[in-house]
Order: sequence, then C-alpha cells, then structure tokens
Amino acid sequence: MHFNRFLIFPIFLFAALSLNSDGLPNFSIQEKEARTHFSRGFSYFNNSQYSSSRESFLKSLSIKSDFTLARLFLSHSYYLSGDWPESMSELEQVEVNTGLNQIQRARLDALRINLAGGSQDAAVRYYSALFGDELRRFRFRNPSDVAIDDDGFLYILSFDTANIVKFDPNGNPVDNFKGSFGRNLSGPLFFSLRGYSIFASDFKADKIFEFNTRGEYQNRFGKSGKGKGEFHGPTGIFLTKDGYLYVSDSGNNRIQKLKTDGTFLQEIGVGTLRNPSGLKVNSQGEIYVADRGNARIAVFDSEGNFLREISNPNILSAPRNLTIRKNELYIADEKSGLVIYNTLNHTWRLLDSFRDSKNVVRKLNQPFSSAFDYTGSQYIADFNRHRIEIFSPSNQLSSNLDVVVEKILNREYPDVSVFLRVRDRAGRDLKAIPRNAFRVYEYGNLSPLIGLADMQQFNNRISLSLVYENTPEVRGAYSIFEKSLRPLLTSLRQYDGVEVIRSGADIIKASDFGYSMHEIFRILRTSSSDSSSKTGKAIYRGISDQLERLGPRAVLVLVSGNSYQDSFTQISPEKIIRYSKAHAVPIYFLSLSNSGPTIETYKTIASSTGGKFIVIPGDEQEKTIYNSILSHKDRRYIVSFKSRVDANKSDFYIPLVIEANFRNTSGKTEAGFFTK
Repeated sequence: MHFNRFLIFPIFLFAALSLNSDGLPNFSIQEKEARTHFSRGFSYFNNSQYSSSRESFLKSLSIKSDFTLARLFLSHSYYLSGDWPESMSELEQVEVNTGLNQIQRARLDALRINLAGGSQDAAVRYYSALFGDELRRFRFRNPSDVAIDDDGFLYILSFDTANIVKFDPNGNPVDNFKGSFGRNLSGPLFFSLRGYSIFASDFKADKIFEFNTRGEYQNRFGKSGKGKGEFHGPTGIFLTKDGYLYVSDSGNNRIQKLKTDGTFLQEIGVGTLRNPSGLKVNSQGEIYVADRGNARIAVFDSEGNFLREISNPNILSAPRNLTIRKNELYIADEKSGLVIYNTLNHTWRLLDSFRDSKNVVRKLNQPFSSAFDYTGSQYIADFNRHRIEIFSPSNQLSSNLDVVVEKILNREYPDVSVFLRVRDRAGRDLKAIPRNAFRVYEYGNLSPLIGLADMQQFNNRISLSLVYENTPEVRGAYSIFEKSLRPLLTSLRQYDGVEVIRSGADIIKASDFGYSMHEIFRILRTSSSDSSSKTGKAIYRGISDQLERLGPRAVLVLVSGNSYQDSFTQISPEKIIRYSKAHAVPIYFLSLSNSGPTIETYKTIASSTGGKFIVIPGDEQEKTIYNSILSHKDRRYIVSFKSRVDANKSDFYIPLVIEANFRNTSGKTEAGFFTK
C-alpha cells in the first residue's frame, strides 16, 4: 500500500543540500561489513521485522562495537518488539561507552518510567487561560459550559455571544458555530457531547439544539410551556450512552427524560427539585442534579426515584453544574467556587482561588462548570471573567514527551513519510496534535516541507486477529463461541478485516484478513483439535500481523480457561503486554470459564492492554466488542517532508530529528533513512 498518496505537500522551491558524506561513521576496510548489516537491519526495522532487525544490528555491532547508531536502533527494535529491559540495557551501554545526548537521555528516562508502569497523574496546577474577548473571530463572553471530545478538541459554550467555539488540543481556535440561518442559539447554558453529537439547552429560547462536532446544525425541538416536551428555561442536559436525553427544566422544577428527537418519556423530581441546573448520569444510571434552589445535589435512580441528597451548608450555596470523575464530584458553585466532594470518605474541599503563571493570586468569579480531558487537565468556565481557566497535572507540565518512530517510508524519495507516536509520561497517546506542532530536522536543518496525514480516514475500520485455542474444550463448545462471535462478525463492514490464527501444538494462520463470517465459522467448526495450546506465541503473532495495518486494531482470543504447559513458555505475559502497549493493540478474551490457573493471567493481559476479559455464556458483554475495538482509534501520526539532500545520491544515510510540541511540552527523537 503506498501511503504517500494520502499526503499533501505544500510546494516550495529551494536548493538541495549538497553533502560529501552520509550520517554514518567512517568504516575501515575490516569494518565495511558492519555498514552492510546495519543497512539490512534498517530495512527489516522499517518492515516491522524486529527479530531480523535485531539480528542484523547485533552482527553490525560484533564487527564495530563503537557503532553507536546501530546500538540505538537495536534498542529501538527491542522496545518495539516488547523487550523493554533489553532496550533500556542497550541505551545504558551507550551511556557508558560514549554518553547520551539530551534526546537519548529523555528516551532512557521514558523507558525507565514505562518499565515502572508509567507515571501517575499528579495534582493539577495552573497552566494557562483562554480569554474570550481576545479571540476576534472566535470571541466568546460569559462561558457557561465546557466539553472535550474523543480526539481532545475543546468546546466552549457561551451565554452572551450564544455560540460554541472549538479549539484544537494545543489551544488554537478552529471553529465558531451557533446554528444555521434563522435557527441560531439565543442564550444557551449547558450542552452534552457524546461521540459526534452535541445537544445544547437554549435557556432563552426554551429549545434544545443539536449539532455535530463539525459545527453543522442538525435539529432543534421544544417550545415554551409546562407540558410534556415543553420547557421554561432549560438548563442542564445530558446524553446517555444508550441515546436518552435528560434535561433540567428549571422553571418547571423538574427533569425531563426524552428521546434524541424530543419525544417525551418521563418526568423526574416534581415536588422535590427547585430551579434544577446542571446534571450528570453516572455509569450505574444514577442521575446527579445540581438542585440550585435547594443548595444541594439531588440523586435519583435510573427509574427516577429519589435516593439521597449531598449537601453542606457551610460550602455549598448555589450549585450550577457538576462533573463526576472517579470517586469525586466537582461542583461549580456560583458563589463559593469549585467545590470537590469525595463520595467514598465524604470529605469536602474548595478551590476558590489560585496562583496563575505570574504567581498572581486570582479568584474564580461565578464558575458555571468544569470538565476534564483524557490527560487529566481540568477546564473551568469562569462566567463573569469571560475566560476558561486551565489546570494540568504538574508532572505533565515539567516532563518531555515520548516520541517514538515506528518506520520511515521513502519509496518515492525525495518524498519521505515518518510513522510515529507521541505519548506523555503516563504512556497515553496524545491526540490530534496539529501539523504546525511538528518539526523535522534533516542534517540539523529545519525542513519547510512538512505535511500531516489525516488518520481519521482510517479510524472507521477495524483489523482483528482472531486467535483460537485449538483444544478439545474449545472445539466442543463451538456452538457457544459461534453465538458469542455472531454480534461482532455481523457488525463487520467492507473495509474491516479479520484473520484467524490457530493456537495448538503449532501456530497456524488459517486465513488472511477478510470479513467473511461464514469462512471464519467454517474454520472454527472443521478444525481438528490438539492437546496443547501455545497461547502466548499465538497472541504475539496476532499483534505482529497487525503492524502494517491502519486504523483500530485488536487481538481476540478464544480460550477454555484451562492451563496448558506450553501456553506462555515461549512468550511471557509481560512481553505480550509490553508488545501490545508499544503498538496500542488491545487484547480481548472470550473464555468458557472464570476460574482456573490461567484466568488471572488472561485478565491481567486484558486489563493492562485496554481489552476485556469476557466469560461466555454470561451477561452478553460480547455484544459490545465491535464498538469497543472501534473506540481504540489509531493515534499514530504520519509526518511527511521532501528531502533537501541531492536525490542522485544512492544508499546514502540521512539523519533526522523529529520534534513534537503539545501545549507547553515538547519531545524529540532521532531517526534517519537511506536514499534509494
């Protein structure tokens, strides 16, 4: 597949660099073979053949032990194959031999943190602010709500300017929308974002507006009144994952449950609520309402029955909205500030002032809402100050990014494409970094010809390696597995792909990537069984087969739950987890048993890689596998540039440095490529 056809380059004219020697060291006559092995290892590396690349780099080092570049690529090959201790050891060897530069030192530090399980998010501290009056085309006043989508884009809803302003993850405004001709927002207070849908409550117009995350108007419904589906000052709004809307109808002192087209379903809290405002629904279906008139948080069950109240007359006086995060409620109180309540130990704390980046003490002035993004950064809508205050975990503000190159394609040299990941110190892939946040340095010179491929076009398809334990237990339970797999396989679309790997005494690839449910069932139904299963090796093979594919990727393993002597003797669970994390490939299990000596190993692999362990038959969690895999977006970046080195030079190694910037942190990595 020629990835370069997806890349668009701006056109510039410049003189090509003329160089006399490539970026490799000088080799004596006895050392020439070291260069050959390095070049061969580099080719294996770019084809994701890490075992072969390691072998070639080791041969190169056996001839020229001080060949630092070969050792660095050896370390990188170890990392991408899941051998993280070996990767760290090679970097430490470089440190002893020649010392590490700043980029290599940051990489060694990141490896040590990865081996320790990643850094945990520290307490947040002030990072920056977005000022609504300074943005001209993207101006907002009286911000009342904030939300972050799955790609890390920030959305700000504003009451006075009656608009929604969208920012990229680096804080740059990218869109400003308020409706369509004759159907504009009038005075919105809160909104709810899920997937690509945004529902906003228009307090002034007594209507609910629907947009998508591209800012396109979709629908509106509601009118003034007391009847079903009518409103008198709608405020809080929440869209549940099963597609229901809960709306705080403040003037009518009730919550309305609706379908997304406005169809009335249920009335909640009549006689209990007074001027209800923001609301949220937790994972158990409980409804938390900022009961502003009663200065409390009212909690209802999924049927609308009142359960309890959360109140504190010393600190909670005018709650506007709330956010649920882990075991804490973050309550935006107009008078007090941001109130945090711990639901486990029932403790309270208050954030009403803070020191900004200039060490000036500032007070929140009528906060209306707050939200967290996937990095743990917090956004507070300060209504009266027309600004969004941003707080981030302190360790993120002081740590380098971890930039990892997976491969470099130069089939169409001088056009070069670099596949890479950008992660924070917690090991999270950072999302939607814009093109202008990347830099490519070729021989130390900044390349002006940089492009960034849109990975979004690949994220609506999945690639799945289906591994099945080829044992009598699994073979005898074929009907159970068929029933459990059917929801997943019937969800497959034309661009999806599933391969089948048989895990027995040998590892056999039974089919290549396709989407035929009948062929998959035929393979599972007609296979003869073995007396053992090399499960670990089969999972490792499944991850390896995914490396050349684009879009969400996963491995699904069908197991009996029994223990087999060869299950993890060749490939350990630790190596599988590290290999999975290096390439962001989650691992799922469908198991006939929830007990047995290997079950805890399966559960650890699943939870550590972002997958799931599902017992069948059970509570039908298998019906969610397709959407779960689809949610694991491909977060790699394809950075492209046009080499300035004379294209007539062949087999010429060109060193690169790639830099990524995210908010106020940056990271660099060393790479390179051979001209053809």
